[in-house]
Amino acid sequence: MIETNHIMLDSLNELASFERRNGLTSYRGLPLQCHRITIAADAFDIIALKDAAALLDDAEFVRECEKTDRLPYGFELWPAALMLAQYLYRNDPGQGRRAVELGCGVGLVSIAAARRGWRILPTDSDPVPLGFAEFNAAANAVIIEAYQLLDWHHPPTDSRFSLVLAADVLYQRCDHLPILKCIGLLLDHEGMAVIADPNRGVADDFPLLAEDNDFCVEVIPTAASLNDQAPIAGRLFVLRRPPLPIT
Repeated sequence: MIETNHIMLDSLNELASFERRNGLTSYRGLPLQCHRITIAADAFDIIALKDAAALLDDAEFVRECEKTDRLPYGFELWPAALMLAQYLYRNDPGQGRRAVELGCGVGLVSIAAARRGWRILPTDSDPVPLGFAEFNAAANAVIIEAYQLLDWHHPPTDSRFSLVLAADVLYQRCDHLPILKCIGLLLDHEGMAVIADPNRGVADDFPLLAEDNDFCVEVIPTAASLNDQAPIAGRLFVLRRPPLPIT
């Protein structure tokens, strides 16, 4: 369940990137929304841009994107994030185990993971969505110890996690293999990765690519509804490593 309202929160001004115009809190002059989301018995208030694509009308922002090869997808709340958050509530709690989210955006999935007992590390390649995620965690009274810039083309090699999470990251075919290699470096052998995808055609072959890279893949149909719209169908790609041979 999700409701959407314009935010009127003075505390958001604590983030230097945000500004106050005409009684609405905004980012680069674009209005923000507060999405009230209910999953099971838990409620979340998630702040995000109302229309992230409008950032592409900002010439300075476009120049910044061209320099960093980043697109503004992490500024908005997407149905796949809700699909993944709902999945966390349908499955076993984390009980203090370590998890990482790739491309956390405004933070719903990481906040849900923390509430479900995972010791979550939210990551994104863009520092501004990380700021949204950190603010949203604080606004929901969720303690997350650290946030990290992470480019899945250049992942760290010194950390392992029981769970790797990602929502709607398969929109470019050229990223599929780097994402799989990143998961391979981050995942404990007994762990699993869950990627939520809104049935993007470009991701139809992703399970075959994952199997070619030594993952076992389960595809779970799902759906989610944002902003009182009709449910959007999607799928969860659940990746595990094959069992070790018995010696």
